[in-house]
Amino acid sequence: MRQLLMRPPLRLVLPWHVLSLLALAAGLGGYLAPPIAWAELPPAVYAERQRQAAVVVDLEVQRISVIGAELHIRAKVLAVQRRPRGSSLEAGQRIDLFYSHPERHPANWSGPGPIPMLQRGQQTRAWLNPLADRPGVFSPAAGSQSFAGMGPP
Repeated sequence: MRQLLMRPPLRLVLPWHVLSLLALAAGLGGYLAPPIAWAELPPAVYAERQRQAAVVVDLEVQRISVIGAELHIRAKVLAVQRRPRGSSLEAGQRIDLFYSHPERHPANWSGPGPIPMLQRGQQTRAWLNPLADRPGVFSPAAGSQSFAGMGPP
C-alpha cells in the first residue's frame, strides 16, 4: 500500500505542435461559439422612466398607421393621470403617438425589449413624453414598459 502512495504521478508528454493546436482550439472556442445574450434592462430602469414621464394617460387606440418601422397611432384619452403644469390635456381629446417598432431583432440580440405594438380598440395606460417640436404628439417614455394593459381590443 505504501508503494502505491509513493509512486510518482503519471506524466503525459505531448509534442509541441499538438499542444499548440489544443491551445488555439481552446482560445478560439469562445470567439467561434455563438453568443448567448439576452440582456433586458432591469425593472428599476423602466420604473424610473415611468416616474419621469411627463404624461400618464389611459387611452383607447383608434387608428394605427405603419410606415416602414414607424408607427403613427391616433388615440382617444380616457383619463389623465399626470400632465405637465399648464397643459390642456384632458379626457376626450385625441392625441397622436409616434415611435419606431422594428420588425424583429437579430438572433441573440441584447438590449432593451421593443416597444409593444398596440392594436386598434385596445385600452391601455400609457407613460408618454411630448415631442418638443410637435404639439399634441407624444412618444413612449419607458421603452417596452410604456404601455400597461387595461383591456383587450
